[in-house]
Amino acid sequence: MRRTKMICTVGPKTEDPSVLRQLLEIGVNGFRLSAVHYGTEKIKELVGTIKEIKEDMNLPVAIIVDLPGAKLRTGEQKEEFIELSEQEKITITTEKIPSTKGLISIDYPKLTQEVKVDDPILIDDGKIRLRVTKIAGKKIECLVEIPGVIKENLGVNFPESDLSIPALTEEDRRIISECGRIGIDFFCLSFVKSSKDVKDARKMIESIDPDAGILVKIETKKATQDIDQICGNSDGVIIARGDLAVETSLEELPVIQKKVIQAASKYRVPVIVATQVLGSMVESHLPTRAEVIDVASAVFDTVDALLFTSETAVGKYPIQVVEMASRIVENAEQHLREFKTIFSERYLEKTEDPSEAIAKSCYYVAEEIGAKAIITSTASGSTARRVSHFRPFCPIIATTPDHDTFNQLSIVWGVIPILVPEVHSTDIMIHVAVEKVKSLGYVESSDVVVVTSGAPCGVVGTTNMLKVHVVE
Repeated sequence: MRRTKMICTVGPKTEDPSVLRQLLEIGVNGFRLSAVHYGTEKIKELVGTIKEIKEDMNLPVAIIVDLPGAKLRTGEQKEEFIELSEQEKITITTEKIPSTKGLISIDYPKLTQEVKVDDPILIDDGKIRLRVTKIAGKKIECLVEIPGVIKENLGVNFPESDLSIPALTEEDRRIISECGRIGIDFFCLSFVKSSKDVKDARKMIESIDPDAGILVKIETKKATQDIDQICGNSDGVIIARGDLAVETSLEELPVIQKKVIQAASKYRVPVIVATQVLGSMVESHLPTRAEVIDVASAVFDTVDALLFTSETAVGKYPIQVVEMASRIVENAEQHLREFKTIFSERYLEKTEDPSEAIAKSCYYVAEEIGAKAIITSTASGSTARRVSHFRPFCPIIATTPDHDTFNQLSIVWGVIPILVPEVHSTDIMIHVAVEKVKSLGYVESSDVVVVTSGAPCGVVGTTNMLKVHVVE
């Protein structure tokens, strides 16, 4: 059983229902729908299709809508391409006019007030680099340091400028309002700078759908500086290595990735690695050796999930991407016992929280007795996430009566979510959970399992019971 989860970005190469079904058949656990590339009507159509397929297949699947956020982009152009030469002088304008040779339009009125002379401006993931030389009125004069070709709608980064754009834009609010009513599992926040951005977004999202979770993309330098509080106020984080590398630097990226994984672990929220996971497979049927090692390293760091972007949205081999990643992950996971010192510090953590102590005890007891599985009965999913934190070597089977929890747990490391009827007695809960797990073939008669739950049943945050149970 693969413990590290897979999330695919849906795009032209994967939006066909037959391809979506095939991806689920080979083990995809979640789908990301980008509101940068899809309008709300198309997103709602795709959500309906995915729900229909997953319900037919009786699978837990996380549906994630990725909000555009405060990403500045190049404007419309008179010509398809505008070529920039090294040391060329160009002007950026905040006026809403088409870009032409020597004049690039960026639609953000405050830009001239918030950038400074000598600030770098990076375009198209840093492929093009400009340096501000003069600011006058609505125009910013720049020198081209790294040349390239400008096209419409390219991302623009200001890594050393303190821009005041809110993380949740009016467009984001419109998308949340329209999509929140159809049952989205997670909204993904883009270009977050601080935990305040997350709190503000949660207020708005909860007013539309209180059950929707929030994933935060870590892709700005400021976000890395407030990573603990962001993790503490979110339902998961995504290490978005594209913009993050532009906002910081390529050489800092590996260290930042490790630090984000540590912070997510501390707050018991899923951590997802994204961007160029198997990037070469957009064009090639095989990954590079470096990509194979990158995926395996993420497994050894025990990230919860891998997120494919271009690989499955527009790449030539979306099915092969998931199959290849699964093979790499499954092989690496067979060696986790050999490398468990990487996360063994989790076993030494001290706690006064009874729920945390129970979760840690599940790991130790399951290891000691060779349990076939750990069965957690959970309403909100917190018990399953706590147990997952300790990365046990047996499956974590989370039984829940809540459909939102059922789907949201699908992206948590090692967790197999299962829907069960709601009950109000601990004894009945154990019986129902074990029988359901047995009927699905995860355990057999005479297998020993560790069961954890809370009393009273169904109340969030009351995990206070651990039982060693022999399956009848």
